[in-house]
Amino acid sequence: MKKEVLYGGFFSFLPRMRSFLKDIVYPERAVCAVCGCVSKGGVLCPDCEARLRSDGMVMAWEREELEPGLDAYVLRPHTGVARQLVLGLKHGAEKCLADELADLLLPVPPHIIFPPETVVTWVPMPETRRRERCIDHGKVLAEAVAARLNLTCRPLLFRLNANDKTQASLGRQAREANLSRAFAASEKIAFPVLLVDDVLTTGTTARRCAEALRKGGADEITFLAFTRAMSDASSYL
Repeated sequence: MKKEVLYGGFFSFLPRMRSFLKDIVYPERAVCAVCGCVSKGGVLCPDCEARLRSDGMVMAWEREELEPGLDAYVLRPHTGVARQLVLGLKHGAEKCLADELADLLLPVPPHIIFPPETVVTWVPMPETRRRERCIDHGKVLAEAVAARLNLTCRPLLFRLNANDKTQASLGRQAREANLSRAFAASEKIAFPVLLVDDVLTTGTTARRCAEALRKGGADEITFLAFTRAMSDASSYL
């Protein structure tokens, strides 16, 4: 047990040390978060910024019905610069990338309407994974989205178990089993909900969270993901 605690503490410390050293060698906004070139004060260099604005424009704001009463809106395919931003936020703990992703929301098409009483929330992650990654990327993304849409943001979900098996390595059926009865609403919900996540793959996470939100009283739920991956696990990584 002592060895497990020691090793667990050591390996959870490594991401923090890596992030600290990176900030010293490559200060935020000094180099591009994607290609490493000089960024001239931005999160991205001019070339990567241009690629981000052009990648996947055909799929921008794609609407998909995940199940009756649950619409998903997706901004980009999980490729190119958008994919690198998602991975940098999730695994590199670079919070500034959430702002870059959230900027893609604007301008919001006129047919996508979020009532002013809408509350933005996110998928709660296991505490062990949050400590390992040094960031709750879902929370950071949701806050960035809420700020741009002038909406309230707060946690509306919590995990019922400590299962920390990542969805990225699982197929469709395994994803369903992994998240079965995993979430519950943290309060009584009598307002529209905008659930934000980084990637939409099979939609399992969104459906399980929506199920919990409905049990909490939510009638109107919209899901927003920044990128859309193929359903195989490799496309998520």
